[in-house]
Amino acid sequence: MPPEKQLPMPMEPELRDRGIFRLNAVRPNLIDDVVARTTAEFAGKPAENQLSETLYLERRRLRNFHPTVFTKGRKDRDLRLYNDLQKGLLRSPGEADRGAMLERVTRHFAEEIGGHFDPAIYRIASHAVPWGFNWLLNAASVRRFLPWGLTESLESRINVHGEIDSLRALSRRGTILLVPTHQSNIDSVLIGYIIYLLGLPPFAYGAGLNLYSNPVLNFFMSNLGAYTVDRAKTNEIYKSTLKNYSIALLQEGIHSIFFPGGGRSRSGAVESKLKLGLLGTGLQAQIQGYQAGKPNPNVYVVPMVMSYHFVLEAASLIEAYLAESGGHRFILAGDESWQVSKVARFFWKFFSSQAGLHVSIGRPLDVFGNFVDEEGRSIGPNGTLIDPKRWLMTRGELCADEQRDREYTRELGRKIVDRFHRENVVLTSHAVAFAFFEMIRQKYPDFDLYRILRLSHAQRSRPTDDFLSYAEGLRQRLIDAEKRGDLKLSDELRSGSGAMSGPSPLPAWIADGMAQLGLLHESPVLEVSEDIISAVDMNLLYYYRNRLSGYGLSILAETGGPRKSPGEHDEKGFLA
Repeated sequence: MPPEKQLPMPMEPELRDRGIFRLNAVRPNLIDDVVARTTAEFAGKPAENQLSETLYLERRRLRNFHPTVFTKGRKDRDLRLYNDLQKGLLRSPGEADRGAMLERVTRHFAEEIGGHFDPAIYRIASHAVPWGFNWLLNAASVRRFLPWGLTESLESRINVHGEIDSLRALSRRGTILLVPTHQSNIDSVLIGYIIYLLGLPPFAYGAGLNLYSNPVLNFFMSNLGAYTVDRAKTNEIYKSTLKNYSIALLQEGIHSIFFPGGGRSRSGAVESKLKLGLLGTGLQAQIQGYQAGKPNPNVYVVPMVMSYHFVLEAASLIEAYLAESGGHRFILAGDESWQVSKVARFFWKFFSSQAGLHVSIGRPLDVFGNFVDEEGRSIGPNGTLIDPKRWLMTRGELCADEQRDREYTRELGRKIVDRFHRENVVLTSHAVAFAFFEMIRQKYPDFDLYRILRLSHAQRSRPTDDFLSYAEGLRQRLIDAEKRGDLKLSDELRSGSGAMSGPSPLPAWIADGMAQLGLLHESPVLEVSEDIISAVDMNLLYYYRNRLSGYGLSILAETGGPRKSPGEHDEKGFLA
């Protein structure tokens, strides 16, 4: 794995007047543009039908929406709009202009989605947040709460590597569309901090409405360029407005972040099925940028993979995943992601341990899925430079083509999934979880996933020597996979070393992985008792095991079964 770059990096002066720093100045025109784009899309469709569908779906959504003090205003505004919409639809078209009603609904959505950026808040955040993180890191690691004599900094715990120079170079040549993996709601905070450390201006990003219920996040997101994404809104007018807002941002040269997996990975696996709707806005923005004669119309797609030893919401995420795939056999737990005590505990554990966050900046892609060099030039499948404009010609004309563009976006999605898996940094905790879970599965080859998860304590225990032999065999296979370029390994896993707090009968990397697995949760995921290792929480063990799914390492692959693609399940219900 290449060494990480020295952080933080200074922001270049030319970047201070570009990107999101222009958001407030262009916002009124941007909102008008979004409204015009969206209403034009529905020009050939009966407005009555679109408005009726929106009213029906939104009334149903609001019945199940329980706002917090920070989101109550949104619900009140929605109710006023839909009451007026209902009255208008009950009147004849001559008495109530359907086109004007469509424009009002669209503007309502655009204003709700649209972000704000306050440079003063950014200056405060860019000074206060790093200091706060560093203070907490020192307090947690050496138990010293004094504001002076700080000896550690958070950037020493964040291992950033990969195409950093390319990312910075391309941010001056076009618009960056950063597409990270998504494990936790904490991702947004840490990605913003990483962007700051890389010397780049803040990026716009879509934040789920649920995040606005946290007062601190609500304040910062509302002033640092985040735009609202309400996944509960399923009507076509809203989805079109959201898509057009993203296109408008990119066309204005405002770097953006999309989580292409949609929400957080519930299974714990690296994303393999992407939401292509917003992802395709990069292509549309580039086409429209060419048509408008923009000076820097190209959009560059940069994958990012974040690897944690432990995930704040792991317990509720895996239960939600199992409930969805297993039906009534599982009961959903509450989402602990923004309980203040849980967040504080996560950072305290993260800082007090020797755990690090690994961030891989992947090779930049163009909107078709081709690699891009630091000069912003697209490299075609045969290794030669290509002209993106020629790929956007239909019968000699530069234009959008729905069928063609849909296939381009599918190919881009396939390439992002491939890069996610290749850039994924496998940690000791992932390898330990995968090895132990697969050992248990090997012992009960006829059991499906749900029977495996319900094994008794005795059934989910294995001799330590057997586990050590199996785990070391897995580590060697992972080393071979890294040599092939299929994935990346942490230094501890590659070398077999690891941070150890005291004497242990286990190899250093296994002791490290087991310690990290149980660090955040109420009870350990695995425990050692004399010459036996037992799984304490099978759900969590499966969640962390799934980080290594999709690489052909499972029992099925070992026994010669058919190779599954990333994200597919085998015949027993396991992620392959």
